[in-house]
Amino acid sequence: MVIPSGEWGHMMANDKKSGSTFFGRLLRDTRANTLAIGAAAVVPLVAMIGGGVDMSRAYLVKTQLQQACDAATLAARKKLSGNKVTNGVIPSDIEEIADNFFNANFAEGTYGTQARSFTLTAGTETRMDGEAAVNVPTTLMQVFNFESIPLSVECSAELNLPNIDVMLVLDNSGSMAGTPIAELKEAVLSFYDEIMAVKPAGARVRFGIVPYNASVNVGALLYAKNPDFLVSNREYQSRESNFELVNNNDGIDVGDILHEGSFRGPVPQNPNDLQPKNNVNYRWDRRIGDPEDDCNDYDGTYVIGDYTYITSNDDWYPSYYGSGNSNQRGACLLNVTYRKYATAADAKPDTYKNVFKNYTYRPRDIDTSVFKTFASATAYGVGDKGANITSTWNGCIEERATVWDDTFYPIPDEALDLDIDLVPDPADPDTQWRPQWRQITFDRDLARHWTTTTDRNSMGYNCPNASMKLTEFPLSGGSRNSTFETYVNNLGASGNTMHTIGMIWGARLLSETGIFGDENSTAPNGDPIVRHLIFMTDGAMVVNADIQTAYGAPDMDGRFGGFAPDGTWSQAQLSNAHETRLDAICARIKNQNTTVWTVSFRLDLSDRIRDCASGAQRAFEAEDSDALTDAFRKIASSIAELRLVN
Repeated sequence: MVIPSGEWGHMMANDKKSGSTFFGRLLRDTRANTLAIGAAAVVPLVAMIGGGVDMSRAYLVKTQLQQACDAATLAARKKLSGNKVTNGVIPSDIEEIADNFFNANFAEGTYGTQARSFTLTAGTETRMDGEAAVNVPTTLMQVFNFESIPLSVECSAELNLPNIDVMLVLDNSGSMAGTPIAELKEAVLSFYDEIMAVKPAGARVRFGIVPYNASVNVGALLYAKNPDFLVSNREYQSRESNFELVNNNDGIDVGDILHEGSFRGPVPQNPNDLQPKNNVNYRWDRRIGDPEDDCNDYDGTYVIGDYTYITSNDDWYPSYYGSGNSNQRGACLLNVTYRKYATAADAKPDTYKNVFKNYTYRPRDIDTSVFKTFASATAYGVGDKGANITSTWNGCIEERATVWDDTFYPIPDEALDLDIDLVPDPADPDTQWRPQWRQITFDRDLARHWTTTTDRNSMGYNCPNASMKLTEFPLSGGSRNSTFETYVNNLGASGNTMHTIGMIWGARLLSETGIFGDENSTAPNGDPIVRHLIFMTDGAMVVNADIQTAYGAPDMDGRFGGFAPDGTWSQAQLSNAHETRLDAICARIKNQNTTVWTVSFRLDLSDRIRDCASGAQRAFEAEDSDALTDAFRKIASSIAELRLVN
């Protein structure tokens, strides 16, 4: 055995002398094991800690990368809106907005990453897909030759719809006539196209429309739902005809002249041949008596039969006739008056007749039980000079009972018109609605008083198109529903503007707990229903007292605010009162889980219209046709549920 030299060798020699070797003592000495074990543990410990640090960074990077990918595809899908991708080619503006969103949410070099990439593709005609990738440089893991960690994520976004009910409350007053109403129709149809383009199979989408001016046309909907929602008798501001008894002066007393006439001409030679006519044409025979003397003596009075003849002013003409027998050419010409006098047999008393004098314009109770059925109905005695008026209801209604107040926070219990869920009580007419009957409703000079005259006309009146309750209008072969399109294209414009009544009925037709609650509370698939109301107007409130409205004749009925102190409500007073009510009904709708959108068309967006919306971001101002269509498209895009597919 060779003994190492130096200290190591000395130690080994001493160990040998002591009877134990160095390695033996080392084996028995635990103090030296700590160093070896510690050295051996450093390598896995570095791997574990380094891997944890690098993997934590990778997790953070992947989370942010996924968020950036999601944001990019959501933005791209929102930009695509109701359009479709053709042949998989995504428009450049959509790719650009996706890249911008990705870059904004995951900048180059985030967490020291490298080789960042994002690719947008069209998963379907309406779905945007995205894929993002990046390399995450390692730190401690580089010791083990792991220089970077490659990461990638996928994302998809789609516009989709839950069950949705949309009620369009559209201003159809006179200011919308012509170009504006045509532009509104285009915008509404575009809105329909936008919504239906993203409707998924199995979901229910319904549209309803309330065209309004100073009235609404909901009579057919009410009658179909329950005829007892409408009154069968009500008081109308109408009229009655006044007559006076006039003597016909047709009584006959003995001696009264029944028949009388006169003529001048030849008379018969014998007075007994006189007749009550002026064509006596007798020749006198000069061989009989003395004709000239007889003619001169003819003047006098003769009673022949029922007639008395008075003759005078005789003239003898011996050759009056120029032909015929020469002995019979003479004629006696006289003035002859004849009369027939009444005898006892002819006598009778005077008769009398009623002659029209004037009208009294006043309230009258009128039976509406037939009129409300849309059948031809008659109102008796209110027509021209007491004639009857027969007409057919067009469906416009008058609101139920209400009150006038300076504030409607809270809404008074007596304001039944603002209670959108109250079901009418057939025994309480205040809770029912009344048919407007234009043909029998008349204005008068002193509104609160009866007026007797002949020169009052029926009240001004405009009834909009019939409202449409919430209805499904499915696409037909991928094309727009023709029934919906026809309805929209038939909308017209006329009359004053009363926003309140449009919003009241938009809310009623949309409510899940009111008179249409059985149709609105659930959907066939059992999923929740999202409700939206879109309110579009082109003008401020304009309500006139001389126009028949959904609140009747304000000055004469006094149902809306009683009777004006000076006899008539001004336009400003009525309009201001309705503005307050509009605020109240807007608040009521929003409190019933309905999202309200407002669009002010060709009109500055007022604070009141803005505040009616469910947040300022849901209030739009459209100055022209393009802006109007764009507003409806933005609303449709927002209504559609933008969601991540995976």
